[in-house]
Amino acid sequence: MSTPLGLNLGASAYVPASKPTFAPQPVPRNPALAFLMSLLLPGLGQFYCRKNSRGAWTLAFFLIAFGVTIWLTPMLLGTDAGLAAFGWGILLRVAVFLYVFAFLDAYFTAREMSAGTDPFVAESPRVAAILNLLTRGFGYFYLGQRALGFAVFLGLGFFQQMILKNAPQGDPAASEFFMEAVLAGFAIHAYSIARKREKEILATIEPAPQFAALGGLPPAVPLALAALFAAGYLGLNFIPSFMPNYSAINQTPAHISSGDKDTVYTNPEYGVEFSAPASWSLADQDTKHLVSGRRNDNACFADVRLAAWSPILSLRSYVRALSAHLELPENKGSRIVQSTPTMFGGLPALDIVLTLEQQGRQITEHKIVVRKGMTLYILSTDSLTTSKASCQPDFNFIQQHLALPK
Repeated sequence: MSTPLGLNLGASAYVPASKPTFAPQPVPRNPALAFLMSLLLPGLGQFYCRKNSRGAWTLAFFLIAFGVTIWLTPMLLGTDAGLAAFGWGILLRVAVFLYVFAFLDAYFTAREMSAGTDPFVAESPRVAAILNLLTRGFGYFYLGQRALGFAVFLGLGFFQQMILKNAPQGDPAASEFFMEAVLAGFAIHAYSIARKREKEILATIEPAPQFAALGGLPPAVPLALAALFAAGYLGLNFIPSFMPNYSAINQTPAHISSGDKDTVYTNPEYGVEFSAPASWSLADQDTKHLVSGRRNDNACFADVRLAAWSPILSLRSYVRALSAHLELPENKGSRIVQSTPTMFGGLPALDIVLTLEQQGRQITEHKIVVRKGMTLYILSTDSLTTSKASCQPDFNFIQQHLALPK
């Protein structure tokens, strides 16, 4: 049986078309230098790698977020503390994540340029991931997945409102951590989509790019640094959960003893011992103060308060918070006269002098503020007479004998 001319039915008749291949186009860049440049200032490493648009956007948004975060920090304890804290948290998150993105992206972009694969990758997995991490689904728009982007944008907004509404009272960290996990999941998903496309493109490059042959800084270094930043950021979010609660002082274990020379208040739960001259009477029934005392002639008054204090705030922040409090209408006529650094119990402290208006007369008050851990110990002394000198020896006695936790 013959076959038509030119038609071969044998096993070797079909020759599959070979897939198109492309040669690597290396542009040497130093990954370590790119990493260090973005570590110094986010965006510089991208400029070095000729990703000018990416570098400009990264630098601009980082500087805005970081600058406004610094500007808002002193307001965290002011009259608009709630609004300031909300904006501060959002912008700090943006600044931290952009900083980490900048040095990771600069490092890996330099490796891709040196290996010759960068010209073939139109959609960066890292850009897709950071967009989903910082926004509601914008990484999907970047990848051309518009339907998915709209679904995440609308759905996540509704879901976020439900989480905030049902968040446990007094424990915002749990809901914040959950939302971070959700956004991280979307970031990983966008990264995987872009990474799959990248692998398909890299499979067409021959000879295959040799990333392992690139010397210098190993990838483990920037990745480990990124992990440290992530852990620090999450730890910062959980600080409120570990802050002590002094809204109601437990006076059950408190004890007051009187002697010939002094009257002593002790409270083992807080580790504080307060001593006043024997001519003073102390009170331990007030849950707002740790202890308060008054000289028997009502000329002198002193008290100790405890306040939870975030480790990211300085002692000077207390002065700003106190100043904002004194500016309220109900505190008209009250102001801070001076604030000077001092030492108390071997710890840095502030000596704050302020005038208070009570019943039409001016009273001078001293506050010694010392910080230990996440607690502020605030000793206030007031001279209730025009003769301040008559109270000063008693105040000196109290300051010298006040014992803080070891």
